[in-house]
Amino acid sequence: MKRLVDSLLNTLTMYHIVVAGLVAMSIVALLLMITGTIIYNPVAFIVSLIVSVATALASNKLFGWLFGVRVHSESATITGLIIALVFTPPITLILGLKLVLVVMIAMASKYVITIRNRHVFNPAAFGIVVGSVSGLAYATWWIATPAMIPITFIVAVAILYKTKRLQMGALFVAVSVGLLGLQAVIDGSFSVDTFVSAVTSWPLLFVAGVMLSEPLTLPPRRHQQYIVAIVVGVLSVSAIHIGPILMTPALALIVGNVVAFYWGNRGAMKLRYIGKKQMGQSYYDFQFDVPRLAFEPGQYIELTLPHAHADIRGQRRVFTIVGVPGDEQVGVGIRLPEKASTFKKALMALKPGDTLYGVRVAGDFILPADPNIPVVCIAGGIGVTPFISYMMASKRPITLLYAVRSLDDAAYLQQLKHYNADVTIISPDVEKSSTPAWNYCNGELTYDVIKTLVDVTKQPHVYISGPPAMVISTKKIVKSLGISSIHTDHFTGY
Repeated sequence: MKRLVDSLLNTLTMYHIVVAGLVAMSIVALLLMITGTIIYNPVAFIVSLIVSVATALASNKLFGWLFGVRVHSESATITGLIIALVFTPPITLILGLKLVLVVMIAMASKYVITIRNRHVFNPAAFGIVVGSVSGLAYATWWIATPAMIPITFIVAVAILYKTKRLQMGALFVAVSVGLLGLQAVIDGSFSVDTFVSAVTSWPLLFVAGVMLSEPLTLPPRRHQQYIVAIVVGVLSVSAIHIGPILMTPALALIVGNVVAFYWGNRGAMKLRYIGKKQMGQSYYDFQFDVPRLAFEPGQYIELTLPHAHADIRGQRRVFTIVGVPGDEQVGVGIRLPEKASTFKKALMALKPGDTLYGVRVAGDFILPADPNIPVVCIAGGIGVTPFISYMMASKRPITLLYAVRSLDDAAYLQQLKHYNADVTIISPDVEKSSTPAWNYCNGELTYDVIKTLVDVTKQPHVYISGPPAMVISTKKIVKSLGISSIHTDHFTGY
């Protein structure tokens, strides 16, 4: 079942999953309105959806043109859908115009409130807060109703699972629910019914899955994301009231955005394309000039490459950074299949001097701080890229097990010769004469092979990177050997 879910989600980008989830929630809400379960006018809701999304898309293009910025239509669609799901469907022209203004304010925040071309706040949350504080319009968060809990839960889990932030979302919900329970106990009003009603009346699942998870307003490291989740969780259910400003989940998220920005990259990253090298039968290394790129070996960068007729994978992709922190030139490695995505085709068509933009650097797939801790890296295919960065940036000895279908299908083999690594190539058709300094193992990544090559007595930190199925199966094997420190990184065809 897990493999089926993984294979389905891996065909879609995070943005597509969010859009699909919000559309599914809208359809369920509409059906509940038609049956009378939710007491809003279904026609007004349809109008609200159309107006919110159309306004978001149009204002996004307008602000993009005014500020000379390439627009991302999917994020605008998400903002429009969120606002339609948290504001009461307007039944008069005046209320409809107010909704339009809220959406425009939300989209304007992406372009006006920026630091070095990077927006600071979740657009939907910003629009909700400004609408409330100004008295323009108040979000009723009507999506937080018991009848919507099942679909909201499914959508939230799907988004958090796709983005590998299930723990963060669960922590946010646990903190919020725990504080609600504690407040009820202190007030002497705690009961199961009261508690369940309070929980289902707060948009906790919606905020966790749809809004808190927005990658561009989250910090890059997992422990930092947990801190933001706790901050937002505490504030979301607090009764803080300063003058006309009342704490709401949207305002709590804005505070969380400020905390996240402190840790994040201070702006969009401009990458100037230099050229590419073929690193194997189907692998390429793309080199870019990029000054002031702060990262740690093993982290990834999300690149935006606008191109015509983009397919379902979209115009943004994440790639592990290949390079040394502090250098002004870095690379990214890709596998180019026979049926390449439009993104990869556009990438292959780049000319020296062309410019791309990185929107974030993030990831926890990094080496331990203590250089004396033994490290074993297990790679499959293009999954070797973070380990190349490890070797480029660190003098520590590394044991690398590199599994490939054939030596022609291996990437960065020439580069591996120059680093301090104990390399074992695992393949069904090894050629021992290729590089005498390396070890070769004829076969695949099985229990017996890994047990022979990994010294369990040293309890090394094991890093596994490659296709999702390979990572999952290899992690199970390593775990069964009794190794506790296992770090994983998934590649889904990048």
